[in-house]
Formats: sequence, C-alpha cells, structure tokens
Amino acid sequence: MTKTEALRRGLAIAAAIALSAPAPRAADKDGKKIRIIQTNSAGDNVHIIDPATNKVVGVIEGIEVNHGAAIAPDGSRIYVSNEADSTLDFVDARTLKVARKVKLSGHPNNIAVGRDGRRVYVGIIEAPGGVDVIDTASMQNVKTLPTKGSIHNAYVTPDGKYVVAGSIAGKSINVFDAQTEQPAWTLEMDLGVRPMAFSANADGSTKWIFA
Repeated sequence: MTKTEALRRGLAIAAAIALSAPAPRAADKDGKKIRIIQTNSAGDNVHIIDPATNKVVGVIEGIEVNHGAAIAPDGSRIYVSNEADSTLDFVDARTLKVARKVKLSGHPNNIAVGRDGRRVYVGIIEAPGGVDVIDTASMQNVKTLPTKGSIHNAYVTPDGKYVVAGSIAGKSINVFDAQTEQPAWTLEMDLGVRPMAFSANADGSTKWIFA
C-alpha cells in the first residue's frame, strides 16, 4: 500500500467523526499575550477576545458579513474573508484597521494561512468554487485552485505540506500539495464536508484528517 493509499484509507475511516475547528488565536511577538479572533457573519465587526479574562479587548470594524479569520505567523496581520465585497481583507494587528482588500474569484467562506505566512488560502463558496491563493508579500490573488464543488472550509495540515478544502455541494475533500500548489488527490464522501480537524505524529507529520 502506498503512502497516499494509506492516507486515503485512514481518511475514509476517520470521516465518520465530525469535529469543529476552534477560533484562530493570535499571540504577541513576546508570546505572552493570546487573543481569540471571533468573526460575526451577521454584522460588520470582528471581536478580539482575551481568553484569560473572557473579555473583548479590541474590535475590527467595517467588514460586512465577515466569515473566516486567520493570523499571520508573526502576528503582524489578521486576515478576514469578506462575503459582502468578495474580498480578503488585510488588517493591521496593532491598529485593527483594514489596510488592503484583495478581490477574490467569488464569495468566500473560511480561510487558512500557510506555515511560512507567504500564502493565504481562501475557500470560495460561490459556484463553481475553488481555493483562491493570496500572496501576502504582493497582496495579490495569484491563482484559483480548482475543486470538486464549492468550498466551505480551507485548512493547512499540521506539517504544512498540504492544503485541504472541503465541499458541501461537491461532497468531497480536495487536497493540494502546498509547495507546488497542484492537486494531490480528491476523496468523494457520502455527505457534504464542512468542519475538519487534524492530528499529528510525534515527528510533526500529519497522521489523520477528521471530517
């Protein structure tokens, strides 16, 4: 059995378990302050929460129908998907002001940041779907990765090797090589795919995908 076949087999077994992904957390450069980024799809603001006190300590305003959020590895930016404008909004983590809006190929849902911070992957829920790839240095939408159906969730595996996108309409999990940004494989499911979770081996490599 090849490595890919083993991963597919494990994924098929694990697919019966549905786990919700936690809200993204941001840490200051000194690593001492942890923040939870909570989106608000029914409004136009994003709340920054201190989990130690369970209080709101900051608000990002002016992002209508915000959906997904992710934090740059260095803590300098917060990325928010904007359904109203079909953009990925770049937010300065210190001022909490929108610095740039990057146009997407369609209405977005959830997003993920690559481990090195160079790419943001945006799930596109509007048909025909796909995963938009945003270059964080140039702040440009550089390509759309094709998927089987529109995409609700996008993730990067714990080892940073794969981009994983789940489709509700397409009833599929779409996996891409993060280095080449080419399709690795697609797994068809019995039902639509929404939240996913991941477990890692002791060496940091990805062990299981739960969907």
